[in-house]
Amino acid sequence: MKKHTVLIADDSPSNLQLLLDILSRSGFEVLAAEKGQEVLEIIEEETPDIFLLDVMMPQMDGFSLCRRLKENPRFQATPIIFITAKNTSADIVSGFAAGAVDYILKPFNEAEILARVRTHIHLHEVVMELERLRQLALDANPLTQLPGNNSIIKAINEAIAAEQDVSVAYVDLDNFKALNDKYGFAVGDRVLLYTARIIGTAVEEICGKGNMIGHIGGDDFVFIVSSDLVQKVAERIIREFDANICQFYEPRDLARQAIEVADRSGNQRRFPLATISLGIVELGEKNFSHHLEVSSMCAEVKKMAKDMPGSTCFFNRRGMKGTLRPGRIPDSPPQGEESVF
Repeated sequence: MKKHTVLIADDSPSNLQLLLDILSRSGFEVLAAEKGQEVLEIIEEETPDIFLLDVMMPQMDGFSLCRRLKENPRFQATPIIFITAKNTSADIVSGFAAGAVDYILKPFNEAEILARVRTHIHLHEVVMELERLRQLALDANPLTQLPGNNSIIKAINEAIAAEQDVSVAYVDLDNFKALNDKYGFAVGDRVLLYTARIIGTAVEEICGKGNMIGHIGGDDFVFIVSSDLVQKVAERIIREFDANICQFYEPRDLARQAIEVADRSGNQRRFPLATISLGIVELGEKNFSHHLEVSSMCAEVKKMAKDMPGSTCFFNRRGMKGTLRPGRIPDSPPQGEESVF
């Protein structure tokens, strides 16, 4: 469980020590300052979950400090509680106008302090989660309801910044357009939902919940998982896709393992049944500094996978560069193929 951080500002050493003792005993990480300027210096390095500000401080009072904090984009939503001996309506209104969410009257009551701090941290977390879900909903693909481009880009950039040992997999369907043209958009949408489902199931059952699974659009998907598990996920997706894609084809097309569709010139062409291609890129070792670099590399390794027959995966990762099919995992690139790095 995350240990929440409280920043206290009070010019009274005794009050500061009392608050520090109360909050520390209850499991909070506590930062302390006696002046407003000290608070501004602390937040250059720290990001508190909540502020407790004394109203009466020298040089910069609590109201002024609160306004300064709210001008900082990092703390516009962070709860601020005033500590004050003043309880007139005018003082309380001034506090809320400056951006505070609550106030605590002196002398302190330990139970009240803990209740208010915990309540406002919880409310803040709920609001942030609702905002996250709102942004996901705005960005979500209308068919699969999976996060779209903005969420994928954000997840990749965050993984790069945190130097996470994860891999990005770019998933694409082969011969999907032919299937869509032959059987219509309704069947095509069912295939996309089926693909989203097997990706989601494979990622969740092998890696657990909370991993990024996104839908770029059309028949292109992305997922981000731990690098030591991505191989198992890829194997599972390929195996499940190939085992069940036949349900979307008519018996005649299944018998000949192909469908005939007119191309843009009106000529009949034969296309194999749909398969799935994955291009996987490991983000570790500080190989990338921006999502555009990752996107370019993913597109390149995905193309390598699509150039091979059947459902397959081409990846570039430490100790293993090459193709992947269930039951055949090479230790080096196949003959005639080079690493994409």
